[in-house]
Amino acid sequence: MQLDWISPQCAFAHKADDERMKILPRSFDTPLPIDAVLDQLADTLAANNAAVLVAPPGAGKTTRVPLALLDAPWLNGKKIIMLEPRRIAARASAERMARTLGERAGETVGYRVRFGSKISRATRIEVVTEGIFSRQILDDPELTGVAAVLFDEFHERSLDADLGLALARDAQTGLREDLRILVMSATLDGARVGKLLGDAPVVASEGRAFPVETRYLGRKPDAPLERQMADAIAIALRADPGSVLAFLPGAAEIRRTQNFVA
Repeated sequence: MQLDWISPQCAFAHKADDERMKILPRSFDTPLPIDAVLDQLADTLAANNAAVLVAPPGAGKTTRVPLALLDAPWLNGKKIIMLEPRRIAARASAERMARTLGERAGETVGYRVRFGSKISRATRIEVVTEGIFSRQILDDPELTGVAAVLFDEFHERSLDADLGLALARDAQTGLREDLRILVMSATLDGARVGKLLGDAPVVASEGRAFPVETRYLGRKPDAPLERQMADAIAIALRADPGSVLAFLPGAAEIRRTQNFVA
């Protein structure tokens, strides 16, 4: 999926007595389902310090919502922190957003994970793992320099995510009323989470659906799983245009399948 970003441009209107700059709004070339609720979400966070966003997988919430909030007046020069459940998701989403801006990770968008970080003084969106955020907020309960905390994929639920949300909510109610908290989920009961956040409003994206056709391939008990997966991928690529998303038990199986496909 390709996301193209049109950066804000400056148009100058010359008058006899002054020169005035006008900033064009941010927009995306490739439409995604989440676009339909971005304005509503921005208005909701402008009027409330907490909200819940419910959007199905593929709606675009992970890589589009943080960028859409970059121009929010309530940021006031502070940064956005977005939590991801895994290191690979944190790196991938940060790099995707950076490419959307025509930059490299570590500039406007960066990430902070265990054993590796790409951030700079220019970073305004910081994607972190849930464990990293827990340590950050324990070290700095006020979250100095942070305007918003976004909990992505919250429906996966983990001890670190629950702890992070509890600590962020505690900081918001006791130290930082201006701190925005946004919980984003694909399948979570938005009303229940909203109640935990002081009856926070829920914004829902309907998403989009596509027809699904199921095809079964026979299993060969004497052949390695990776070889059979590679054959299934080759059959799918020959049969239909487009890409293939293949699921395997672990990293070792993925690497062996990759070798067979290559």
